[in-house]
Amino acid sequence: MGIRITGVGSYVPDQILTNDELARRVDTSHEWIASRTGILERRISAPAEAPSDMACKAAERCLMQAGVDRSAVDLIVVACASPDQIQPAVACLVQEKLGMSASQCPAFDVSSVCAGFVFGLSVAQGMMLASLEHCRNALVIGTDAFSKILNWDDRRSCVYFGDGAGAVLLSQTAGDDSRMVFRLGSDGRGRRHIEVPAGGTRLPVDESVLERRLNKFTMDGPKVWEFAMNTVPKTIRDLLGDRGLTPEDLDLLILHQSNLRMIEAIMSALRLPMDKTVTTLETYGNTAAASIPITLDKALASGRLRPGSRVLLCGFGGGLSWGAALLDW
Repeated sequence: MGIRITGVGSYVPDQILTNDELARRVDTSHEWIASRTGILERRISAPAEAPSDMACKAAERCLMQAGVDRSAVDLIVVACASPDQIQPAVACLVQEKLGMSASQCPAFDVSSVCAGFVFGLSVAQGMMLASLEHCRNALVIGTDAFSKILNWDDRRSCVYFGDGAGAVLLSQTAGDDSRMVFRLGSDGRGRRHIEVPAGGTRLPVDESVLERRLNKFTMDGPKVWEFAMNTVPKTIRDLLGDRGLTPEDLDLLILHQSNLRMIEAIMSALRLPMDKTVTTLETYGNTAAASIPITLDKALASGRLRPGSRVLLCGFGGGLSWGAALLDW
């Protein structure tokens, strides 16, 4: 029995925030942001629009593209680092909003920040293989609204991020044994390089936290660059090497949309041309857990994914965590 991606869908909010608009708030410019990140604009969710709302829209488009009714979904896994609320899981909110609660299918979140979507794929495939009779189709969704947790006066972080959601449907396929293969990792020693310091039970939100903005996202850019360059090319080579492959054997490599300069550096380290990847950060920014499925949807819509294409997905971010998935389209 094989497990394949049979549907893809994505959603981004309507509101556009350009670099020029951002430069009116913080000490930056369009030229500075574009030259250092490749980002020209990003999408910002409406005040009442939460990650679960965006996830539902991406999931609906995914199911429509797959031609599968929502009643056939047996599992929902959501990757999100900016949840609607601490409890319950975003996946449970999505299940209810999609009108799927009557099925009582398992619905839960994974929290590995920008690596979360790949972690979610791994968990979902494992559950499907462990219960072939009861888990035929799984929705795996990445959704984030970092605009709601950013310090908009901190140009070290606010210039990078945008909001959005992406979803894939994993389905059992008869007649082949194709499955995704993974290489996952984490290193908690780097946990402070990407974090929201307060808002949990160790440091609940109070007046002091709000005054110091400890409930907002922080990132040490140079440390993140060092981590990505030391980890991502090696992870990709190791995963491919386990299968007797090299980066040149890939038809398409879809990376987490962190920073265009970082993507260019990773591709160069792998000795791959930029035409072997697809990017969305120019217009959407870094959409965190949503970036890989959003970019996968663009790749499909632009004809970059064809039956039999050898594709590798790689996410990396807070934790520090990273994950790569190799699949045949």
